Amino acid sequence: MKTLLPHWLLPNLQNLEEIWVQECDEVVLGAASSEVEEKGSDALIKFHLPKLRVLELFGLPNLKSICSKSGVLVCDSLQLIQVVLDCDKLKRIPPFVPLVGNGQPFAYALPSLTIRSDTEWWESLEWDDHPNFKNVLHFKPR
Repeated sequence: MKTLLPHWLLPNLQNLEEIWVQECDEVVLGAASSEVEEKGSDALIKFHLPKLRVLELFGLPNLKSICSKSGVLVCDSLQLIQVVLDCDKLKRIPPFVPLVGNGQPFAYALPSLTIRSDTEWWESLEWDDHPNFKNVLHFKPR
């Protein structure tokens, strides 16, 4: 499985509250790389999951990203991201942002968003694209 929730399917999942992914080879939420190439490399792709509260990832040894590099997950209700067991290749977390009045993503993490995982994984994350994002997340070691 390469794409768990393709971009075209997301409008039908507006009431989705929890995503649990376990023991898959590689998973990406939203656009596959071919969709991003069609839109252009500078295109910002917004993935709207307004009621998503929990994202749990278990045993995904080849997972490199949660969504495409140009993607932003718009999840106003997200409370917990839990990364467990063999997700060592996951090095970046996309910004999970609410929308402002004009429909554009607001560049900060939700104040109630908690990341729960191993400290070693947390410290290995890369923050090049969004250096301030780590500072507003709440990390809890497992």
